[in-house]
Amino acid sequence: MIECAVVLALGNHTPQSQLTFNRTHTMLPVLGKPLVVRTMERLYRAGIRDYIVVIGESEGAVAAYINNQWLPNVNINFVIQPSHSSLSRTLAEIARRYAKPFIISGYNTLTHSNFVKRLIEAHTGESNGLTITAGHSSLSKIASRSYLRKDDKAVIEMMTATPSDSSVLAMAELAVCGTRFLEFLDHRARSTSGLSRDLRDVFAAYLKTGAPAQMAETAWFLQVEADYDLLTANRLLLEEVVDTHILSEMPASVHITTPVRIDPQVSIGQGAIIGPRAYLESGCSIGHHAVVRNAVILQGAVIPAKTSVSDCIVTSRTQIYDPNRSQPS
Repeated sequence: MIECAVVLALGNHTPQSQLTFNRTHTMLPVLGKPLVVRTMERLYRAGIRDYIVVIGESEGAVAAYINNQWLPNVNINFVIQPSHSSLSRTLAEIARRYAKPFIISGYNTLTHSNFVKRLIEAHTGESNGLTITAGHSSLSKIASRSYLRKDDKAVIEMMTATPSDSSVLAMAELAVCGTRFLEFLDHRARSTSGLSRDLRDVFAAYLKTGAPAQMAETAWFLQVEADYDLLTANRLLLEEVVDTHILSEMPASVHITTPVRIDPQVSIGQGAIIGPRAYLESGCSIGHHAVVRNAVILQGAVIPAKTSVSDCIVTSRTQIYDPNRSQPS
């Protein structure tokens, strides 16, 4: 039985983001809660109650939110990773203290709601190795990613090239770490070279040793890295009918098409049309007879009267569209 999850809430690896001028990437909102909490909720549904959350030196808001506003019946410990330290050493220290297999997840890794249970089941029987999540479909707009080549279920290679056959799947930052992987972490942390801050590099180094690893396949996963991925994450949870609440008062003339999520303290003018698949964060404003569809409107953003926005994220500074589109429409 896997009882513990290590969540890597190190959210400063996207300095080019247009969304992080007033908060870290880990705290970006997904239907009223930080992205890291939405990831942890997937783990909670699988029965995980013990969490070790690895945070950076500037991630105090993560610890404050989880301590004050998340579920009461969980055990949470925080580990601070200094900017000069490596992920290998941090994970090795956790492995020595915990000394049992655990799940490891990036703070921004989402897959379907029941997949974590399947991941744990897939690890059964190979509990001495590493079981990595991989899928034929990655929903992220990020261009570069890692891939795993399999032989039956065994992982035999990690690569960055575009896959050419069905034996190669995209890798997600979600895995179960068995005892052989914990031993590898201890050995790697004791070396003076080859240390890394990147989980993908840690997995790649493990696979190069020839130690046992297998793949748990999912139909899709979303690694929220590109800015537009935040819209995809909100849309996925809206379609799951997760926290689809309307928490602000609005004129009777406003037309709502579900699913939507409207936070408290959102201003909406007469005759506005909201939805489907819209999330309005606290502190945003929608003008009269404006139309908002398939969009995320963040704190401080203003949608002028009689304008229409769709398929985008709107901040107080800019609008972010699908990078594969030549022009917004």
